[in-house]
Amino acid sequence: MTSTPRRRRRFHVSTAVRLLAGVPWLLCSLFILALVAGAASASAGESVQGVVVLAVAVLFVVSGVLVFLPRTEALFAVVLYRYRRPTEDEARYLASVWTEVTNTAGVNGSRYSLWVRDSDEVNAFAAAGHVVAVTRWALRSLSRQHLAAVLAHELGHHIGGHAWAGLLTYWYSLPTRFVRRVFYLLAYVFGFAMSVFRGGVVLLAPAQLLPLLVIAYAAYKVHPALLAIVVVPFLLAWFTRLGERYADRFAARIGYGPLLMEVFDGWLRSAMDARRRRAGIRANVMASHPTCAARIRALQKYLARQAAAQDG
Repeated sequence: MTSTPRRRRRFHVSTAVRLLAGVPWLLCSLFILALVAGAASASAGESVQGVVVLAVAVLFVVSGVLVFLPRTEALFAVVLYRYRRPTEDEARYLASVWTEVTNTAGVNGSRYSLWVRDSDEVNAFAAAGHVVAVTRWALRSLSRQHLAAVLAHELGHHIGGHAWAGLLTYWYSLPTRFVRRVFYLLAYVFGFAMSVFRGGVVLLAPAQLLPLLVIAYAAYKVHPALLAIVVVPFLLAWFTRLGERYADRFAARIGYGPLLMEVFDGWLRSAMDARRRRAGIRANVMASHPTCAARIRALQKYLARQAAAQDG
């Protein structure tokens, strides 16, 4: 009996782009922290101020290592992602399906921690460095085979490096995201005040665009390169969808392709794509997942190529 070859984590192109796209976030976050640290230590003299700014910048960069510690990952799972530990029965069932998937893939499944999100959403998640989660709906409504296919997809995210890269990028972007939220709030308040002042003449669409314009202007005045923080989210969304396709192909490569297509077909029949179309252009452009129909077509093409290669 031949053993399944061990699979190691890879560095997929979408992972590389996600890390590169995180550089503007990191630089902007360092700039913000430098401003805060400089202002806080301004009274101590220029020499001390420089040391404080440098120390804060170094500590922030080094802090990225801490997010991959098991205790930190568990804290993120609970606080950031709102996951919970599975009950005894859930853990037993989930672990058995996960073991089946990881054994098929030739991966050490014990390195990962399994979680549940109390949600009726149709979803599962690969997060942090070793976190795998499913929603309560997926755990209770999907058949064992379909749940295995979904978990195979999430394993693909970990193998491709998407989960750890996403967490690292998110961590380094937190100061910038906070400031951006403040800009959004101020811009919305300004837009609302203008609409009231002009008797409601200002349309909603311009008011929604105003925060983006304010952020773009502020970034340009600080440094034109910081305009990347306006463009990066759109670029990141596209490559995130590319990462989803990679995880789909990984699941297909280890034998779960037809089952995963059945899962997508069920979601398609539940009008998931129709709800997404109704969400508008921006929601579709910024969507983190391709449509179910697109994922089915991509898997069909991938499986057809696999079959042709085997026949050849």
